[in-house]
Amino acid sequence: MSIHIGKIFQRKSVLTWIILLITSCLIVVSCGKAPEATNSSASASSPVAGDVKSEITVATEDDYPPFDFLMAGKHVGYNQELLDFVAKEKSLKIKQEVLPFQGILAGIASNKYMATNSAVGITAKRAEVVDFTMPTTELTNFFLKRKGDTSIKGLKDFAGKTIAVQQGGITAAVLESSVKPELAKTGTKVGDVKQYGAFAEAYQDLLNKRVDLVLNNIIALKRLVSEKPDLYEIGEQIGPKVYAAWAVKKGNKETLDALNDGLARVKASGDMKKLQEKWLKISFSDLPNKPIIPST
Repeated sequence: MSIHIGKIFQRKSVLTWIILLITSCLIVVSCGKAPEATNSSASASSPVAGDVKSEITVATEDDYPPFDFLMAGKHVGYNQELLDFVAKEKSLKIKQEVLPFQGILAGIASNKYMATNSAVGITAKRAEVVDFTMPTTELTNFFLKRKGDTSIKGLKDFAGKTIAVQQGGITAAVLESSVKPELAKTGTKVGDVKQYGAFAEAYQDLLNKRVDLVLNNIIALKRLVSEKPDLYEIGEQIGPKVYAAWAVKKGNKETLDALNDGLARVKASGDMKKLQEKWLKISFSDLPNKPIIPST
């Protein structure tokens, strides 16, 4: 019996060593394997499209009523309140800096800012350096003249006149793309062109006869004339229909998607229309959901 037990014990010992050896090999092989990829779509912690985890640095124009301006020491306007709505919808952390328009797009290009909530007119040239959100307003341009000035009835009368535009703004682009080519067809050209950092000074120079007319968008001009109907008069449309949008650093898809998603929510809720009626005194129900880049 004892011999038999001894043989069984020997067999069990051998078997035990074999099992231990196999187990060790399996552990080594298992440890050497790379972990299998997890299906992100099945993960409960997958990020929602358009989410931004970091702070967004936003540049805002300082003086462009009714879109952006100071009131009682506080920055207000359509763009400011629209940004507040979007930030709330998306729980965004915003770091905002207010400055003249001339430094905004350059600041985005140099990575100083990630985006701007200013009303940036959409042009093909600007689309080369920034990405645009969905349009936030229409920004079609008209001309402004002194009340009762009968010498300027339409674009053909711009010949020889001194025209005011915003430096680096959409009005300067419209002057080059629409006004000058039209006058060239009749063998005429504009007189002098004066560029301003902000329109308030241009309006004053118009009254003081330092310029003959000012180009600006219909929203800003309507607001001005409603406040000073005895001083100013709006003329005809200059150039094609123009849309304005927020601009984002070229290729920054995360920020672009977040702002677009927030704007889409505010638009769908009807709050964008309410803000337009409040600040712009007009609403645009047919704004496209994507930026329309002009061919030229």
